[in-house]
Amino acid sequence: MSRLLRISLTAIAVSAASMPVYAQTVTITTAGGDYGNAMKKAMWGPAAKELGYDVREETQSDGLAAVKMQVTSGAVTTDIIHLGSPEGAQAAAQSLLEPLDGKIIDLKAVPVGARSDYCYPFDSYGTVMSWNTKTYGENPPKSWAEFWDVAKFPGRRALRANAQDLIEIALLSDGVAPADVYSVLSTPEGLGRAIKRLEAIKPNVSVWWTSGAQSAQLLKDGEADLVVTWNGRAQTVKADGGAVDYTFKGSVIGTDCLGVPKGAPNKEAAMKLIAAMTQPARVAKLTDFIAYGPVNPAAYQGGLVPQDRLKTLATAPENAGTSVFSNADWWLKNGEAAQKAFDEMTSR
Repeated sequence: MSRLLRISLTAIAVSAASMPVYAQTVTITTAGGDYGNAMKKAMWGPAAKELGYDVREETQSDGLAAVKMQVTSGAVTTDIIHLGSPEGAQAAAQSLLEPLDGKIIDLKAVPVGARSDYCYPFDSYGTVMSWNTKTYGENPPKSWAEFWDVAKFPGRRALRANAQDLIEIALLSDGVAPADVYSVLSTPEGLGRAIKRLEAIKPNVSVWWTSGAQSAQLLKDGEADLVVTWNGRAQTVKADGGAVDYTFKGSVIGTDCLGVPKGAPNKEAAMKLIAAMTQPARVAKLTDFIAYGPVNPAAYQGGLVPQDRLKTLATAPENAGTSVFSNADWWLKNGEAAQKAFDEMTSR
């Protein structure tokens, strides 16, 4: 080998060694706020470090609308979308999600009733009644029926600007037993009954909130006296010293999931990140930051979730007894009609 060739090869090697190594980039879209921060600290932050990924986060209050807009426009920019499981079922039915890769993600790690081939369930939450303790002291409403009783419990109400969970809550407030909610909703008059009940309280709703972060801020600032929110949001404000309390009685328990939009630019990397970020220790770690319980039973083993924390988790045995478990199948079949009826009611 000539001296000149050796010099040239050496120069090429040095040049290659000095070239920057670019990490795999994955974009994840979450609800943001305390929840998004908790997911980053407990789940995708450590998982990204393990995999050597550069993860970029975007926030969107309506994940279903976001994924639908991206997929139908042919301009998919996110690789992982954070959805409620009913929304995940709707997205899958509309062919908006890639099928999960069972060779990468352990789809059988969660209970049979929670499994999905398109959106991987990782935690559970309760939609609960929360209140300002300065307003109601030791005598807050004790049921959804009392939440609706504006004469006995005057005050500003704040409800989510979405039919999901409010439909079930409306029927609970009207005396329907938790076990019978979906039986009633499956009758021709069921949805109308729920909408009529929501319309009755509408004059006392000061805010229809559009993001979990907003609902927490309403509680923190005392801008509403009674707020329908997620237990994790209420617990965070309470833990931070806010004049807030809440109850799991009559809560609507749902699960959140992670899906990969159809046509995601980094599909395989997204599957690997979902698998890594939903390991039992990481979803258990999520409860360090926000009170949403793991779906994977293995996360409750080996002391991964401290015993004293179980009382703040919607799926803990002592909390779930009077709850309604959100029925993704009902929402898949009826979600569009329910949301349309809800939107018409709020706009009247």
